[in-house]
Amino acid sequence: MTNAVIRYLLLACSLLAALGFTLAALHRLHVDTDIVRSMPGQEQVMRDALEIFENHPVHDQVAVDVDLGRAEPDQLVAVGQALEEKMRASGLFAEVGNRELSSLMPALLVQVSGHLPLLFSEQELQRDVAPRLKPEAVQQRVQELARSFQGMDGIGQAGLAAADPLGLRDLILAKLAPLAPTLHAKFYRGSLISADEQHLLVTARPLQPGSDTDQARLLAQLFQEAEEELLQPYQAQGLQASLTPVGAYRVALDNEEVIRHDVQLALLLSTFGIALLLFFTFPRPFLGLLSLLPSLVGSAAALLVYSFFFDSISILVLGFGGALISITVDFGITYLLLLDRPHITRGREVAQEVRAIGGRVALLTTVGAFLVLGLSGFPMFAELGIFTALGFLGTYLYVMLVFPYIFTELAPGPERPLPLRGLVRWLSSRGWAGAIFAALVFVFLLLFAKPVFHISLQDMSSVRTETRAADSRFTQTWGDVGARVYLMARANDLADLQEANDRLLVRLEEDLAADRIASVFSPSMVFPGPSRSEANQRAWHAFWTPERRAELQKTLAEAGLRSGFAQDAFMPFLAQLEPNYHVARVPVPPAFLRLLSVSQTVGQGGYVQFISLKPGSSYDPAQLFTRYSAETKIFDGPYFAKRLSEILFSTFLKGLALIVALVAFFHLLFSLSLRLTALTLLPPFFAFVCTLGTLKLLGHPLDIPALMLAIVIFGMGDDYSVYTVYGYQWYRSAEHPSYLLVRTTVFMAAASSLIGFGVLCFAEHSLLRSVGLTSVLGIGYSLLGAALLLPPLLKRQFENRPAALAATAPVKSVEQRVLQRYRLLEPYPRIFVRSKLALDPMFRDLPLVLASQQPVRTVYDIGCGFGLPGCWFLEQYPGCRIFGIDPDADRVRVAALATGAEGCIRQGWATDRPFFKECVDHVDMVLLMDMLHYLDDHSLTLCLEHARDSLGHGGLLLIRHSQKPKARRSWRWHLEDKRVRLAGHATFYRPPQELAALAQQLGFAVLMSELTRNDSELAWLLCRLDTPELPGTAGDAVEREQEAKTI
Repeated sequence: MTNAVIRYLLLACSLLAALGFTLAALHRLHVDTDIVRSMPGQEQVMRDALEIFENHPVHDQVAVDVDLGRAEPDQLVAVGQALEEKMRASGLFAEVGNRELSSLMPALLVQVSGHLPLLFSEQELQRDVAPRLKPEAVQQRVQELARSFQGMDGIGQAGLAAADPLGLRDLILAKLAPLAPTLHAKFYRGSLISADEQHLLVTARPLQPGSDTDQARLLAQLFQEAEEELLQPYQAQGLQASLTPVGAYRVALDNEEVIRHDVQLALLLSTFGIALLLFFTFPRPFLGLLSLLPSLVGSAAALLVYSFFFDSISILVLGFGGALISITVDFGITYLLLLDRPHITRGREVAQEVRAIGGRVALLTTVGAFLVLGLSGFPMFAELGIFTALGFLGTYLYVMLVFPYIFTELAPGPERPLPLRGLVRWLSSRGWAGAIFAALVFVFLLLFAKPVFHISLQDMSSVRTETRAADSRFTQTWGDVGARVYLMARANDLADLQEANDRLLVRLEEDLAADRIASVFSPSMVFPGPSRSEANQRAWHAFWTPERRAELQKTLAEAGLRSGFAQDAFMPFLAQLEPNYHVARVPVPPAFLRLLSVSQTVGQGGYVQFISLKPGSSYDPAQLFTRYSAETKIFDGPYFAKRLSEILFSTFLKGLALIVALVAFFHLLFSLSLRLTALTLLPPFFAFVCTLGTLKLLGHPLDIPALMLAIVIFGMGDDYSVYTVYGYQWYRSAEHPSYLLVRTTVFMAAASSLIGFGVLCFAEHSLLRSVGLTSVLGIGYSLLGAALLLPPLLKRQFENRPAALAATAPVKSVEQRVLQRYRLLEPYPRIFVRSKLALDPMFRDLPLVLASQQPVRTVYDIGCGFGLPGCWFLEQYPGCRIFGIDPDADRVRVAALATGAEGCIRQGWATDRPFFKECVDHVDMVLLMDMLHYLDDHSLTLCLEHARDSLGHGGLLLIRHSQKPKARRSWRWHLEDKRVRLAGHATFYRPPQELAALAQQLGFAVLMSELTRNDSELAWLLCRLDTPELPGTAGDAVEREQEAKTI
């Protein structure tokens, strides 16, 4: 197949793979819409809140406010009953309505009236019961009883009046008030209606959790149909009748719809915007559009790999996925910009160039920064970090491994005007004026850069305006449940739960007395456990002294006679006051569990109970946690938000320190230069401070997405510094044509990220919107820092400073001066040169080998590598000039930079004719250092002939070569042999005698042939050309050169 066919097949397979990966991943993953589950659980306040969210019945409950627009209680009840029937018929609910609870009230009244001795503590008897024993209070109460018996409400109340004529049960039932959604609600004909009789409340528990969006859609449709069917007659009369359903299902549905909208918008706009940007940046516009392909495949592959390790993914992470394509497109842009040049380019060489100018460092810093999110304690951000890191890794691997096969070779690109490159050139050429401007901006924004955190629970999910309005209307009628504090207790059985309630109630009563709590209800107030029942019964008998009993009996008798009661009407109550009266404690009847907010835990056994309390004027949330956290789980909304802010701030600082340390470590590792590391980190620090200051000026406090700030700036924005610094180090000039491509890459990468994050600024979901704003500022300032701060500093570092150092540096050894030539190069050549100078005996032997020879002025280094021997000659013989040739383009580049103006280095083979004839007729010395074992006999002969042709009469040929000793070979010998063979080459080792004989045959006089001291694997051969060129030799050389090229 032709290259074109292979290219199109690979492109088609890539698109199909991206689609297949995405579909497979979405099939495997469950989309989690519950944002609350993403909260950190590293401390008790958070863990308690998450457990309460998980277990509280209200978490999944649906409540419907029925409003007819006027006070019509009977019609209200009829509509409520019709709604309940419709809800039951839908099959979507496990429980519907309040009738079961309302039917329990008569039984509860009987329970309370028959167990009064068990329900009052000593303090309550003195505080609440004693005032009711005053004669005037007793008389008033008896008169009220008499009047109630005259109406319909008195039917069936005689037994209750006889058991409790003083209405002591009202004191107990009043404690149940916190269980009601509002203090002013009442039961009417079995339904809970508001005090103004305009609203009715219907509650229900769906079959599925509130986060189930499929069920949520069905519920929304059900209530819309119910409103149209049940309220249409009232609306036709002009009444503002309405059904207002609220519950977790609406939040889940809104979250899914909002984020789906945001994802679609982000994908559409960011893809279109980036495609437009690419179209006007590349000489071949349609080639530029392929920059999106690695991001599509990488993101899809990341989602699939993610699905192998997790069974769910947060809907916010998918929302961020809309921007992921725009922020991973950097690698594709870099590769294709370097590929699309006005000369022939090859895919593999471009991939190597991408790595060389910082591609690997950019990948590692970005992936490392996003993986730090896994340590944040926020599950949602851990998912985001893993998913995004996988996306970057997949994109990079596609660019480096697949693109070279798609673009094996690309013809020269057309010349066409590209205004964007002119803008890039202008922006990066502001010099010190631009740097000073950026510094002034930094100083100004530093004044406002102190981070301020604010967490709102409402901002953790994004609901539509209609849902917020519904919640507001519901709260106005039925109260704000969110203003309460919840305690949750667990027990294996009801007896243990009663005992736990007794212990809790002691502390709760203390807090009530101290006004730390305004109101609270505990089941022990109605169904006390054994210890409290016994204590209350003792207090009851102690309270009813003979004098108090006699006085009350007399007062009741007189008031009863005046109101028409029989003489013995209240004897059941008076019997409870006798010293020998004993009431047996009863366990909590199962029928009352739901009323008391007690439920059996599904699948775990045991019981869970919720106690709601209202804070008092002396309420201290931290003190409450200290007092109750040992036995209960606690949720206090404002305190939860405060602690979340504190955790966020701590996580923010720790994450920032870890990311900065990680990024600095990678830069040090790959640059081995503190100065270059500082230069690379300068723009991210500039961007970080400026972003904080701008957010403060905009009045946007740091929220949960603030955790992304350090990631975006030091992980992604740092990439712009990486390409700018490493590209300058590679090309060594701001005017290099390829360096303009690098700067264009930086601008394009930032612009694509700005488009992707900028789209999120218009998202409906508040968290995504905050991510967008924070990231846009971070990316924008990172680009400004790289474009304005770095150019003059890099010029000083790589161009001005070396010249100044050379002019002022004291005289050093030859080795030190050689090292100075490599000081600004990338780490590997520097490490290689330093190691070679320190460990290789070559540079210890060279002065001895050349001791008796005249200084050389011109040297031709065949197989020059990184140019180290040539640099040694430049420093050993001032004024010397080096010509070098090597087949490796990267080594040629390094050698050219190291030798500078004193060198002329070309890419070529050892068998090529000397290229320097255009500059000089001949050279004083030819070097063949450690490279003859690459050459077969034919190539070796041709190489030596060219060496002879390069020298003038009396010129020197200096060879150091490896041989295969008969004795045991060192690990260095085996390592070099393996390295050559792994590179696909054969090795050819020759003894010194053979090389010396060949040199003599070609007209050289052998001056020295001996082994290196203390190393029998290396040998020196020094020859002088004393014989004029032999007849026919040049022709033979041409013939052998053609044969070598054929081979």
